[in-house]
Amino acid sequence: MGYDDADRPVRRARAVALVALLAAPATAAIMPGIALTREADPVRAVLGAIGIALVTAALAAALYRSLRHDAVAAGGPGRPVPTDVVLGLALLVSIPLVAPLGGAAWSTWAWLGGTVAGSLPLLYRRPAVLVGGWLALLVAVLAIGAWAGAPLQYGLTALAVGATVVFMCGLPYVLWRLVGELRAGREARARLAVAEERLRFARDIHDVVGHSLSVIALKAELVERLRQSDPGRAAAEAGQLRGLTADALVQLRSTVDGFRGIDLDQQAVAVGDALDAAGIPYRMELAARPDSAALSRLLAIALREATTNVLRHGRGAECVITLDRAGRDLKLRVINDAAEPSTGPGRTGTGLTGMRERFAEVGGSVRAGREGDRFVFEATVPCQTGQP
Repeated sequence: MGYDDADRPVRRARAVALVALLAAPATAAIMPGIALTREADPVRAVLGAIGIALVTAALAAALYRSLRHDAVAAGGPGRPVPTDVVLGLALLVSIPLVAPLGGAAWSTWAWLGGTVAGSLPLLYRRPAVLVGGWLALLVAVLAIGAWAGAPLQYGLTALAVGATVVFMCGLPYVLWRLVGELRAGREARARLAVAEERLRFARDIHDVVGHSLSVIALKAELVERLRQSDPGRAAAEAGQLRGLTADALVQLRSTVDGFRGIDLDQQAVAVGDALDAAGIPYRMELAARPDSAALSRLLAIALREATTNVLRHGRGAECVITLDRAGRDLKLRVINDAAEPSTGPGRTGTGLTGMRERFAEVGGSVRAGREGDRFVFEATVPCQTGQP
């Protein structure tokens, strides 16, 4: 799931979580940075600054990449630069650069090691990887602490920093994943609602013409068998076959017309069910009513098209549907946060272009576009109209 297409609440929640999670690299630099300002040796200070920058940048990149891809481990299959390898190399390089800063009193590298240790649960889920990473960091911290003459101080510092990072980043990470799962769930429910509508139509078609097509197939087979042995009966069966075919065609057209010709009230109920299934809040106020069946069918088609756009492109904000009388016209408005509808070649007949053509035939109009941060679909038609 991308970030650019997320709705505003999702973007805000993820931005807050991202800022909180990227606080871990900042934590890594606090005490080493203080020790850096107190370092008297300029060469050691420069080298230490390089080491701190390497670890901080590598940890930030690993966290960000893991979050962007919802990965279990940064640097998984298909990623050109495994950020976990980069992070490991940065840690190794930082040992001789950062550890001498401030001596044992500042425990500088213990801060870096503890911060990375606390961040590992955000980068990996496999227990073996986590335990291996923690053990490696523990050995490194204790070894550097022994070299500095304060192994216990280094170990306790790393443990305290690691626990703090886990506490600071745990809840934001859970929020990050929950928001992503919520978005994915809404998209899945919307796709399911559209699929269920298609399935219902396919089932209706099957129920209507399935039996007729089976009989037609049997009649055609019988005509083929009788063509040589009994031409008279074959001709009679062929006549019945033509009648059955004509009847099936009539039934099919009637079913399709019935599907297309659903009235506004029925379509309003279907729209409400679809939006509920997709988890999209809505408010529907049909204050006016069409004065003919033809007008009801036309508005039902417009409502269905506008709702399809909401289901496909909506971002979870409230959808407002109104039908009001404006002078001698009826005005249907569907307002939500959906993206621009597709009007490409594949949707000319049933998309926005098709709607404009239908309404233009009866003196109406269709307008769709952004008004601020909302998308507005507006269909206007004269109160008295003929068959579209």
